[in-house]
Formats: sequence, C-alpha cells, structure tokens
Amino acid sequence: MRTKDTTVAAIPDRLSEAIFDGTSAHLATIVSISDEGVPEVQIDSDKPKVAARLAVAVTRARIETAIVLQQQAVVLFENGNRSRPIIVGFIESLQPEPATPPAAAEKSPVIEADVDGKRVRLTAHDEIVLECGPASVTLRRNGRVIIRGTYVETRSEGTNRIKGGQVQIN
Repeated sequence: MRTKDTTVAAIPDRLSEAIFDGTSAHLATIVSISDEGVPEVQIDSDKPKVAARLAVAVTRARIETAIVLQQQAVVLFENGNRSRPIIVGFIESLQPEPATPPAAAEKSPVIEADVDGKRVRLTAHDEIVLECGPASVTLRRNGRVIIRGTYVETRSEGTNRIKGGQVQIN
C-alpha cells in the first residue's frame, strides 16, 4: 500500500496577524470621549486609545454609560487599518424586566412620539391632553374631543363646517 505525498503548511509566528484580514468583527472598550465629542476605544489593553467613528445612532449619554460600565463595543476597521475603528454595536446582556405592580405601572408616565420631520403623532391608551395656561385640548379613548379656552376661535380659507348627530349652540 502506497501513501500519498503530503505537504505541511508553514504556520507564521503570529497566527493572529496571518488570519486578520480586517473584515472580521473585533471587541474594543470605549474608554473616553474626546474634546471634539468623538468616542475613543481601546482595542488591546497594551495599546493606546484610538478615536472611533460610529455606524450606529447613539446619544452622548449612551456612550458615557458605556464608558462607566466599561462595556465592550463591536468594531470593524476601515480598509483593515486598526487605527481606523468603526463602532457597529455594543455587547449587551439580557436583563430581566423588573416586576412592576399594576398600581405603579399606571402612575409611571408613558410617552410615545413618532417624529419624522413632517408629522408628529402622539398615541396614548386612554387620553391625550394638550394644555397651555387655561387652554386645553383633550382627546379621549371613546372618541370625545374637548376644547377649552377663554377665547376659542376657528378660521378657514374654505368652508368651516360643523357636523354632528346633534348640534347645540349655547
């Protein structure tokens, strides 16, 4: 029985450098925010911090929280250059939701707003109240709309209609 000729591959001294092609995700720790407001990360504990760009929409407060918690971020490198990290996400842990008694849940404010630059939409489960001084507009779950004020004025370039199953004036 004959054996085939085999070739053994030469393994470089620094295997990590041979495998690294710049396309794999890496972990870094966000350590500070520069004076210009740019997050700075430390990729290796023995290397200096490096300014990073963000590929995710986050607030300054979120970055500051990550710094305090020493939270790791997922980074990619622009063109494989380790001095040009781009933060693409954060390593999160699954946190159980705290048990909230029903009475406390009703007292805590729930704010939900969709803003797209063209329209603002506010939604609520039971009631929405817009209030400024003695004036208010209340929208209720049952479809009732209440407008209150010391002086209420309506203007229209076109027809100003009042429609209803029953219309009462005074």
